[in-house]
Amino acid sequence: MFTQTYLAYLLTLAVSMPTPGPAMLQAMTLGMRHGARPVAAAALGNVCATGLQVTAIVFGLSLLAREPILLRLVRLAGAAYLAWLGLRLWRAPSRLALPTDVASPASLPLLFGQGLFVAAVNPKAWGFLSAMLPPFAASGMPDAAGLILLASPVCLIGFGGMMAYAMFGSWLVRVLDSPVALRRLFRSMAAIIWACAGFFAAARFP
Repeated sequence: MFTQTYLAYLLTLAVSMPTPGPAMLQAMTLGMRHGARPVAAAALGNVCATGLQVTAIVFGLSLLAREPILLRLVRLAGAAYLAWLGLRLWRAPSRLALPTDVASPASLPLLFGQGLFVAAVNPKAWGFLSAMLPPFAASGMPDAAGLILLASPVCLIGFGGMMAYAMFGSWLVRVLDSPVALRRLFRSMAAIIWACAGFFAAARFP
């Protein structure tokens, strides 16, 4: 069951995190105008915050391990949240709304701090991770290897997605300029997220 759950976790991350949302579009615009270096600093700050978020969320959920009913309610709420994210993708506009107010990049340490702060206080990030991590805390707090197994794909996909948008922004704009292509992309991603939400809701964990 762990393998199936972890694969569903990876699939949900791989589909939902690289979607062209505000953070990715901001990285793309900044990268197109100023290069990939300032984006890398902000993305590294984002990764550090994400690793801390995963640890904090898993720790909090592990405290509910002795209350399986509460943990199950949290898991069902998380599945509902994933379904809502899928619905938002399904209904997403079929045009890219690129930011137009990107100023000159600040110093790299400041960009790192900005990326760290924005990720740390982003309620959507906390909600998204809380939606998928309950199964991995059902038996208590994972060891260090387990935490690395959970945090590393989130960090890698987040960092890689921002850098990809920064480095291949011009090409992505051309590819996603078609409303039909963008709508199909969003709806395909929504269908996969719905399938993963159904799995997390229906599967039984320890």
